[in-house]
Amino acid sequence: MFSMVQTGKKAWVSDLRLPALLMVAIAGLGLFCGSAQAQKSRFLPTTENPFCEITTYKLRDLAEQALSSLDSRGRPVIAVNATTLLNKPAYGRFLMAHECCHHSLGHVRRYREGPGNGDGPRPFFYIAPALKQMELDADCCAVKMLKSMQEKDGIDAAHMSMLEFGSEHTGAYYPTGIERADNILKCTEQD
Repeated sequence: MFSMVQTGKKAWVSDLRLPALLMVAIAGLGLFCGSAQAQKSRFLPTTENPFCEITTYKLRDLAEQALSSLDSRGRPVIAVNATTLLNKPAYGRFLMAHECCHHSLGHVRRYREGPGNGDGPRPFFYIAPALKQMELDADCCAVKMLKSMQEKDGIDAAHMSMLEFGSEHTGAYYPTGIERADNILKCTEQD
């Protein structure tokens, strides 16, 4: 749902298709399906996440580098691209911390709260204007987590990854790579 920093330099989805593609990715995890599918999801590969007590799946076919969501029972879950974890472990730790922050800061629940009775996901256009600040807040929260665990390499890897995006947006309605890199530096300097 959040923190879908794409694997290439440019975003791979149009703004209008983003929510539908996310649901497809999450449905592929068996997280929004009926109980039989939900039971199947127990057999998906997981990874230890030292930043929060949220089930974290590592999936090789995940199009995004990482995402946060709720399973069919409303429990928080995180999915991280297995290739990213393998090839860029320091950046993978940043991603896991970042996704934990989306949960702890209430971003995922906020997305799920409907504008009326709360019977379903909030229409994307209600949440889209807030996505930029949510990403910056989750980045800063992740930096604080990594600092507290003395994992400077994760912070450095995130900073470098964001710089690779340059003036390109890191996702639909997200900040640019430069904005995120500057934010990471600013958060690193805070106590």
